[in-house]
Amino acid sequence: MQLSKITNIAAGLLAIFLFGTTAIARDYYQLPGVVHVHTTYSSGRYSIKELVAKADEKKLGVLILTDHDRVAMEYGLFPLRYLIKKREEKNSVLRVGPDIYLSEIKRLNTQQDAVLVIPGVQSSPFYYWRGNPFGQGLTAYDYRKELLLIGLTAPDDYYNLPQLHGGFSTRYMRDLLPRFLIFFAVFLLSVYLLFQKGKFRIGGLVVALLSIGLMINHHPFKSSRFDPYHGDQGTAPFQEVINYAKSRGGLVFWAHPESNYSKNGVRMGPIKMVTEHYPDELIDSNNYTGFAAIYGDSSSAASAGMHWDQILMDYCRGRRDQPVWAIAGSDFHEEQNGVELDTLQTIFLVNDKRSQDVLQALERGRIYAVQKSKDSRLSLDQFNVKEKSSGKAADMGEEINVTGTPIVEGRISVLDGSRQDVTVSIVRDGKQTWAFEGQTPLDFHLVDQDGWTGKTFYRLDVKSKTGGYLLSNPIFVTRKNG
Repeated sequence: MQLSKITNIAAGLLAIFLFGTTAIARDYYQLPGVVHVHTTYSSGRYSIKELVAKADEKKLGVLILTDHDRVAMEYGLFPLRYLIKKREEKNSVLRVGPDIYLSEIKRLNTQQDAVLVIPGVQSSPFYYWRGNPFGQGLTAYDYRKELLLIGLTAPDDYYNLPQLHGGFSTRYMRDLLPRFLIFFAVFLLSVYLLFQKGKFRIGGLVVALLSIGLMINHHPFKSSRFDPYHGDQGTAPFQEVINYAKSRGGLVFWAHPESNYSKNGVRMGPIKMVTEHYPDELIDSNNYTGFAAIYGDSSSAASAGMHWDQILMDYCRGRRDQPVWAIAGSDFHEEQNGVELDTLQTIFLVNDKRSQDVLQALERGRIYAVQKSKDSRLSLDQFNVKEKSSGKAADMGEEINVTGTPIVEGRISVLDGSRQDVTVSIVRDGKQTWAFEGQTPLDFHLVDQDGWTGKTFYRLDVKSKTGGYLLSNPIFVTRKNG
């Protein structure tokens, strides 16, 4: 092994040497896949069948589709915003029909077994308006603050999503009914007036028409308890979708939290759409599965000590019930400008190529994220933490209790077997504890002799000189005093 530089940032002792291994975990094999893929059901160029053929050609084993659940925006005039309104809607799963979407996925999985297709959607639960609707200053904020909902398998799971502009729902009837009843009471008064004479009867007719319009406008069967006319509602609209999807057995990932697409505004006809970076939502929300840490834009949320580490440290200190995991979010629409279907991959550690195995790997953090360089992909052949005295070990997403000295072991290679210069950083408890450079295939064996106690985590990221990037998920280690 060639090692050009070794930096031990913590006080612990670092030892590195070669050892022979090729398996990353005890009984798992690596299944390459792509998460966040669009098809012709929404904004993608290719059909599901065409994408399966492309994935097979590139030796991908999994495609997780995330077509837009609904692509709709509307602006209504006060006081009858839901009656006097302008609406724009584009193709989406809910427009075509989730039953059709799910049936095609099921049919393709039955017809072939080279590529496993898993259903999901990209959801924009909320946005809000600012500006003048009669000029060029009307702006929609936060439309691209989006979630990936993965593994929902029933059409009703999609029809009942708690989002703006959905179908009829009784979910919020208790909250919305009081306002409706006020207008209903006014309507009853108007009925009384209709049976009077003269001006009372005319007034009753006017009040009846207005109250009917307001009852329709404020009916209690809305799909969301929010609307786009009362400003920023914080995390609440997104948390409702997260909790809903999790209650239906789905997995939820924040999509591209530092996307630059509409940070400075994108004009769509007479309106402007703005979504600023939202990595703070990773900290403010809870109960979700993970987030896209690698995608088309640069991201700081997975840097040492930043948002992801803060969440993992909160979990270690008992302030969160569960950790969150990192994936590569492709947001793939078509092959163009050097972006291919397999440029951004999530590698799943599974026993078998079945939906339940892949979803379990996603849920439990047995995954790592990779961005390919032009002609090659980094591979994490091994990454675990073991106790020096007992030899017991934990892999990504797992937890281990130790009494002695933790040892961090790993092996990094390039899938085609080529030798590439790489820089490796290992983060412990939000701090870059070790950093070193070497050439693949690179094996490391790190003895952590720091005297820390409590619960912590180890994770690694790897950058190649050719532009490749690899990000592992964490391993949690608990060590008590004495």
